[in-house]
Amino acid sequence: MTPTPRDIVAELRQGRLIRLADETGVSLACDPGHAEAVEHLLDVRKDLVPAPLPTILISDSGQLNLYVRPVPDVAWDLIEFAEMPLTVLLYNGINLPEAFRLQVPLRKTLSESVRNLIGAFGRGLLTLPFEDAEWPVGLAKPPISWGELPAKIQLPRIMELGPKGEVAFLRK
Repeated sequence: MTPTPRDIVAELRQGRLIRLADETGVSLACDPGHAEAVEHLLDVRKDLVPAPLPTILISDSGQLNLYVRPVPDVAWDLIEFAEMPLTVLLYNGINLPEAFRLQVPLRKTLSESVRNLIGAFGRGLLTLPFEDAEWPVGLAKPPISWGELPAKIQLPRIMELGPKGEVAFLRK
């Protein structure tokens, strides 16, 4: 049986990790507000080389103010009009675990099915993006999955956006 967004949301709210697939490959995802789930996700990260950048995945720029305040003016447009995957590192995180308050990596998903899931969930997802079409060897797959991989995955560009709008590309 294929899970529905409602099934996935119930799993996330109970602190379970899910396998997520979108334009950047497969990821491990959880509710960023569930402390035990976040701790589990970060424990998984410790064992991976190279360690993936935990990223808050959002459905649109309207969710920026859930995780960052103040939001630099240019961030709204960068997130909203991104036509290719773009992870933006922002400062002054809110409503997040302590580990993500200083610097918040955010990316708007371009996948319609993942946007629908995030919409049903009502907030972003904390993801551990593996940036590959294959699940990491030796890592147990979560029992529940969502999303589809495209024919070709795209690695996201990564940029740092300072509090006054300073821009630095970390990966083009």
